[in-house]
Order: sequence, then structure tokens, then C-alpha cells
Amino acid sequence: MRHTRQEGNRRFYAEVGQRVAKARKGRVTQQVLARKAGLTRTSIVNIEKGRQQILLHTIVVIAKVLKVPLQELVPDSDSLELILHDKLQKGLDWVRSSTEMGSKNGGEDGGTKKAN
Repeated sequence: MRHTRQEGNRRFYAEVGQRVAKARKGRVTQQVLARKAGLTRTSIVNIEKGRQQILLHTIVVIAKVLKVPLQELVPDSDSLELILHDKLQKGLDWVRSSTEMGSKNGGEDGGTKKAN
């Protein structure tokens, strides 16, 4: 099954939402976070569920309200690799199969190149 860019975006925002929820719990309620960030409680719920894309300046405000580093709310490259694992795996499989084909054929030129 082919994954679309939109599906990758959904996974990304779901991860951001989970991180926001984790950082928020034990600190403030959704209502308090919403009020301090200039959002509605419904928006906070939707962000935490990954259903609402979040603007860059809004995630900065949320990080400030929660008193956490912005990096704690945004997936790093390792997390993104997990999110996009299927895409990466397909790429790796393609590279491996291409490499195997080249070596079976004696290299890229089929083994016809002469050494100098």
C-alpha cells in the first residue's frame, strides 16, 4: 500500500499531539493551556489527537506555557525516521536490490570495463 505525503503529515502531527499531551499532563488542564495559548479547549483536544495541524508560532507559545523546550514537542530526526519507516524501508530495499543487481551483472557496466 502506497503512503501519501498527507498520511506522513498525519503521523507527524499525531506525534506532535502526543508530545503536547504528555508535556501538559500534570502541569495544566486542557482548558488552562487553551486559555494561555489563545486557543479553544477543542483545539487543544484536536491538537493532542493529531487531528489539527498546528502553526509554528502556536507550538512555540504552547512550549512556553508548558515551560518545556520546543524540541520536546517536535519530533527529532530519529522519531521522524520511525514515523516514516515504511518510506525509508522501501528506499533501502530499492538500494539493496539495485546493488545486488549490479554485483550480479559484474558491476554497473556488466564487468566490461578494463582496468587501467
